[in-house]
Amino acid sequence: MDGGFVEARPLVRLKFWTLCSLALCAATAAAVLAHVAIDVVGDFALEHDSYDNIAHGSRELVTAFAIFLALVLAWRGLKNCFEIAALNRRRIVEITFGARQTAGYFCATVLASVVAVPAMELLDGRDDGVNVARLSDAFGGSLALGVTVTVICAIAIAALVFAFARWLIFYRKTIVAIIETILRHTGDSLRPSAQALGRERLTFADRCAYTLRFSKRGPPARLAF
Repeated sequence: MDGGFVEARPLVRLKFWTLCSLALCAATAAAVLAHVAIDVVGDFALEHDSYDNIAHGSRELVTAFAIFLALVLAWRGLKNCFEIAALNRRRIVEITFGARQTAGYFCATVLASVVAVPAMELLDGRDDGVNVARLSDAFGGSLALGVTVTVICAIAIAALVFAFARWLIFYRKTIVAIIETILRHTGDSLRPSAQALGRERLTFADRCAYTLRFSKRGPPARLAF
């Protein structure tokens, strides 16, 4: 704040690849949740649940992939905060989520989840030696039930990931301030070693000029002739 004016920070949109990474992470997590939910709901709502006769090894695989994406996104965000703290906190820009970006994120998450759930079942059937011929069997035995459960799970997970991402971005200044404080404290604690001082050229010109202002003049020395 200078002269009653507040420094305006530029507003930027979230990067496309970051938004795609968030959507992919949410979609993979939603696909695993939907796959489990379809298996549970199908036991009560369907006469024949096609998920009961197949081992589901794809759930662990997709879960590991979702965790890997989450870790990559977290590392990229933390690295960005470290770079800003090490250089200049004023480089922080305000990140906003536009309406089109939000709608595209949710649509991409739902679409990817709807594609991932039958793909997981086809992979399970191939590994277990079971032929999944019909699309309804890939959704647990009922296309309507499987798609409905998948869409609900995708929207719920997408909203959760979106809210968490907005929370992190909102408190990014605080995170950067904490990191900057840690870096400053670490930098102040470093002192040059004696070996390093021995290699430097020592000069006391500035120190003498500074200390002479606080010294007192003594009595004049007697001269012997």
